[in-house]
Amino acid sequence: MLELAEQLVNRDRRLAVTFCLMKMPFQQTSHDFKSSSGRIRFVDLEPTTLDPDTPRSIRFTSFIDGHAPQIKEAAASNNTAPSSRLAGFVLDMFCTSFINVANELGAPSYVFYTCGATCLAFMLHVQSLFDRGEFDPAELKDSDAELAIPGLRDPLQGKQLPSVVVEADWLPTVMRHTRRTREAKGILVNTFHDFESQAVASLTTGQTPPLYTVGPIIDLKLKKGDTAGEKEIVDWLDQQPKSSVVFLCFGSLASLDEEQVKEIAAALEASGRRFLWSLRKPPQKGKPEFYPSEYDDVKDGLPEGFLDRTAGLGKVIGWAPQTRVLAHSSVGGFVSHCGWNSTLESTWFGVPVATWPMQAEQQLNAVMLVKELEMAVEIRMSYRKLSGEVVPAEEIERGIRGLMAAENEGRRIKVKEMSDKCRKAVEEDGSSYHFVGRFIEDTLATAAELVFVPSPGAGHIFPMLELAEQLVSRDPRLSIAFCLMKMPFQKTSNYDFHPSASGRIRFVDLQPTAVDPETPPSDAFVSFIDGHAPQIKEAASSSNNTASSSSSRLAGFVLDMFCTSFIDVADELGAPSYVFYTCGATCLGFMLHVQSLFDRGEFDPAELKDSDAELAVPGLRDPLPGKLLPSAVVQPDWLPVLMRHTKRTRLSKGILVNTFHDFESNAVASLTTGQTPPLYTVGPIIDLKMKGDRTAGETEIVDWLDKQPESSVVFLCFGSMGSFDEEQVKEIAIALEASGQRFLWSLRKPPQKGKPEFFPSEYDDVKEGLPEGFLDRTDGLGKVIGWAPQTRILAHPSVGGFVSHCGWNSTLESTWFGVPVATWPMHAEQQLNAVMLVKELEVAVEIRMSYRKTSGEVVPAEEIERGIRGLMAAENEGRRIKAKEMSDKCRKAVEDGGSSYHSIGRFIEDVITD
Repeated sequence: MLELAEQLVNRDRRLAVTFCLMKMPFQQTSHDFKSSSGRIRFVDLEPTTLDPDTPRSIRFTSFIDGHAPQIKEAAASNNTAPSSRLAGFVLDMFCTSFINVANELGAPSYVFYTCGATCLAFMLHVQSLFDRGEFDPAELKDSDAELAIPGLRDPLQGKQLPSVVVEADWLPTVMRHTRRTREAKGILVNTFHDFESQAVASLTTGQTPPLYTVGPIIDLKLKKGDTAGEKEIVDWLDQQPKSSVVFLCFGSLASLDEEQVKEIAAALEASGRRFLWSLRKPPQKGKPEFYPSEYDDVKDGLPEGFLDRTAGLGKVIGWAPQTRVLAHSSVGGFVSHCGWNSTLESTWFGVPVATWPMQAEQQLNAVMLVKELEMAVEIRMSYRKLSGEVVPAEEIERGIRGLMAAENEGRRIKVKEMSDKCRKAVEEDGSSYHFVGRFIEDTLATAAELVFVPSPGAGHIFPMLELAEQLVSRDPRLSIAFCLMKMPFQKTSNYDFHPSASGRIRFVDLQPTAVDPETPPSDAFVSFIDGHAPQIKEAASSSNNTASSSSSRLAGFVLDMFCTSFIDVADELGAPSYVFYTCGATCLGFMLHVQSLFDRGEFDPAELKDSDAELAVPGLRDPLPGKLLPSAVVQPDWLPVLMRHTKRTRLSKGILVNTFHDFESNAVASLTTGQTPPLYTVGPIIDLKMKGDRTAGETEIVDWLDKQPESSVVFLCFGSMGSFDEEQVKEIAIALEASGQRFLWSLRKPPQKGKPEFFPSEYDDVKEGLPEGFLDRTDGLGKVIGWAPQTRILAHPSVGGFVSHCGWNSTLESTWFGVPVATWPMHAEQQLNAVMLVKELEVAVEIRMSYRKTSGEVVPAEEIERGIRGLMAAENEGRRIKAKEMSDKCRKAVEDGGSSYHSIGRFIEDVITD
């Protein structure tokens, strides 16, 4: 952990570390640590009082947990930099109880796992079994029964289970810490990807906290602090031939009794191999110390005459400077307890191992080295120190001979190859170097609030809300203030939004601004939107009530494409602005192009409207005839408003577009040339919550659809603003009757002329809006409804076609569900969407592409009927196949690894790390 701390502060000057050191009750002195950077402060904690009569596992838990008040005090006190904030806790795998302390202080917790990823995967798996009552170590211990383990190729035999889970008194303690590890914000594992790739893969499925493989973390300061003892060891090694010495060392906790020492000595003598043996004195029984100590003279621990008989062949030492020994060219093999640090060190230096696990998780490490990686030979894989078993000299000798034999060359080559991978992992651009960097960025990033400002209207509010939900679900550091405008004629909020499931979206209801009813609609709209600026500023400046930490910052504004005036508010508050474009990339490319022409005086809609004159558009394969120009740009009163918003979009830090790359690849490519702000393709953003409670009306619709044959129904729906006068409704009715197709028709009541409302409403009885006798004549063939639960309908297998206004949300929804469209655009950019679907992608048929709602034109029944027949005909199979293929791409875009999933992640990182 200290080496990791040094790496972190050396990698980033913004980081400082408070390093809390516990000492055992029997320790009188403090640790003598110093930091070269000056940005690690060491806090010596006072030992807690222990009851010597309690079981060892309970005593250990009590000892650790008793430090909580001191840990809290150390974290809350001033850090090494006066202006620094508490960024989080990095807790040892046995210190997970301090997650509670971190939670009290509003800081995230990370667990530093000093074992490997295989052990972590094993422990998490066993903990799941244990909690379900499906793990009984008494049945498995010392048996040949097998247990399948995530991250291991072959099942693990019961006799090879790690000691830590077969000791009944320790199992509940270990399970508690493992369970709490799941609560951490992330897990740092002292391993590297190539060493435990299967285990790492099993831990990155989203079922556990994010994993940072940051190893091997090894103290490689080999040239400093030579003691007389170290110098004597190195001098002796210098005199030995290359790769000739077998090194025996069993870790900081391991010592062997007299009988086992005698067997090792006999094995070394019989093997005839050069050796360096680290021999430690066992702790005295009945004493509180449980670490081995040094012999005054190593002769005291050895069989009589052993040193004389092996003089010139080997050397017996006490404590061993292990990395210095393993780094020496004369060392050719390592008899090891397979502790994780020793495992990493032998791998780093490319020294093959003979396995002799003692306790903890070491049996698992031995299995991994021998069976999985085939880098080690076995003395034992199932040995347990507490068993009292004595491994005979013959077995030890066989292991040593196998370790040092020429026949071991294959394993020696594998160790060398893994050593190279091990070193590359920590080099710049290596996997572990990358994960250390990612951890630093994640740690330094503070909780951040975004202010979302949609324009009023379902087609703008709901996609932005869905995006907000996705963002807070993807990153717990994010929270959102969602500002809701309501029209002057609305007495209540636009929509009845409940608090978000995450608790990190707060809804801010803005009061409507006064609008002069005598002003043209375009000017009134601008005045209405812009008049909310003071309230938007207040909402952004207010305290963030949803963040888990009071230290959150204003990270930026996400503004609807019609709310770009609030870029000025963001600038005043020193926050970046992003524009959320509720139309597609083709529309964005078109509008930016037209705005450039307009500013140069080269765009005159009066000349182009309803003509065959062509306009080349970035992102479209063919030029666009004037009669197919979007209604939004051929209305003289609205054109300047749109051009202003388009021009201001260029001032944003980035543009989030509700599309996916494969849907509009040409348009996306035209927008990523560096001439516009960075693009984030984050779609399709669709509300797919279709499994909740249905209303009575929805149930009635779905029940009717359930009775229809597959792909037999044509669905007619024209969006939240779509309605027709009596004459056009009559032509649609005639077309449906004549087509003979099953249908589901969403019929809305037009807004009353002279009233401020401009959204359609519901008929008290749909008969009022239909030709007389229509419902009787089509009884059993079709159904007429009011408002339509569109995604639920498009998802139904009986729906085979969609007569649509080609609004962007409807376009994305039909694409998601693979339902072919017959185009009938009304206003806004819908003509452009129709062209894209019919001409560019060839996934739709045409009723009209040039229709404009404001023209008053009536589309005759014959034309509508022809479109419906073409949509549902067998001859449309080619377009239906293309629609299905695009549906598959649509869904892949938002999956983990998809283009939109990646783009949302990039946006989050850009916001958080700004």
